[in-house]
Amino acid sequence: MASGKDATRAANGTPDPAKRSTYIEVSSSIEKDIRSGIYPPGSRLPPQRQLATDLGINVSTVSRAYKELQLRGLVIGSKRRGSLVTGGAMPSVEPAQSAQSASNGLIDLTVNRPATGEFLACLARTLAEMPRDPRFAQLQEYQPPQGPEWARAAGARWMAAPGFTPDAGQVVVTSGAQHGLYAVLNSLIGTDGVILADRLTYYGLKALAPVFQFEIVGIPSDGDGLLTDEVDAACRRMPVKAIFTVPNLQNPTVTTMSLERRMALVDIARRHGVAIIEDDVYGPLVSQRLPTIASLCPELTFHIAATSKILAPGLRLGYLSSPPDSSALCAEAVRTTAWMPAPMSMLIASIWIEDGTARHIMDAQLAEIRARHALARELLPQALLRSDPACMFVWLKLPPPWRADDFAANAKARGVVVMPSSAFAVDRSEIEHGVRINLACASSRDQLVSALRLLAGTLKDRPRALFGTI
Repeated sequence: MASGKDATRAANGTPDPAKRSTYIEVSSSIEKDIRSGIYPPGSRLPPQRQLATDLGINVSTVSRAYKELQLRGLVIGSKRRGSLVTGGAMPSVEPAQSAQSASNGLIDLTVNRPATGEFLACLARTLAEMPRDPRFAQLQEYQPPQGPEWARAAGARWMAAPGFTPDAGQVVVTSGAQHGLYAVLNSLIGTDGVILADRLTYYGLKALAPVFQFEIVGIPSDGDGLLTDEVDAACRRMPVKAIFTVPNLQNPTVTTMSLERRMALVDIARRHGVAIIEDDVYGPLVSQRLPTIASLCPELTFHIAATSKILAPGLRLGYLSSPPDSSALCAEAVRTTAWMPAPMSMLIASIWIEDGTARHIMDAQLAEIRARHALARELLPQALLRSDPACMFVWLKLPPPWRADDFAANAKARGVVVMPSSAFAVDRSEIEHGVRINLACASSRDQLVSALRLLAGTLKDRPRALFGTI
């Protein structure tokens, strides 16, 4: 690995430290090094004091630069191990993102967010009526780490699918799907291990790899999901602890795993004694649902569901159904990281699941998503588009000579922000070049049309070299 001094100078192309004196310039230079592989996922950035000395700048400037990299989702901070590179795993965490995008003229299509305002309308009514609920008094009290019985029962209803009726006693309530994934990995991973996943996979899994120090091995996929022959071969030659999959509307490729592949995956997991992590946050959006993997293999499967992707990010709640001997460990992970799920969110979600409000909000979202999906199919080349009318995002495969990072940079220069395939890549294997476009993220259909036209225009153009921070 290049030293902090050499790598930063190589990325910046100038030996003059004065030209790199602002934290934005330093962070952008290091981002370049991360994107180019000089700092691969899991590696450590130079200590802040060392980098400040190398560049001839203040430590406070480097500290702000590292903080900026954290906000961009490129680095996570650890007191014990320093600043660890996630490889761009997590999306940017910035306040008032849509307002900021509007102020700088960008249309941000990178976040899963509500396509309608139905959530807020329902929330206003529920908050006014909530004091009459008999569980209201419990909001000021500590709750069990796995959640109270009524919240777990609501979670079991939310996760239920044809042939799959989770036992509420095995449900653990979490603060979102990512928190649920953390709890699962905490119960599975020791000091090492291998997780198998799609070569392009959910960036939240990538972000947890340096935390638990496990390796993610990418498995090729096709239109039916993971290639199970490749999964079996990997299980034979590696110390695999779990197989991670998003079986419905896979993020980012919009693939739904076929029943044949699900059954083959279960057979492999049983033969090798490997756990399956089924991230099914988009499952309730699918009208004709296939059997869940958890229903086919309950003894090995951790099934994760959540409200934030379907209803709104502001309702940060997840539900985890685990094998019988693992729920206590998952609950303990909740206790050590959050002590308990947020009681207010638990009660709101439970009321909505019980009285049908959650279904009403989801139906309103689906209607808007279908309309936006039709716009995407009209304005983008269908031969390059992978989509589903129930999915809030589409996958645009890029033809040569476009590469994903170049296309995303050129699109941003035109005013539209999308997520390139590199953000989802689990390793440095050859990947499909494409971008994820979140249709629901646009503030209106008119704004979405403007963004899609800009993307279509970028697609017809040639790749252009861009310099500086875009």
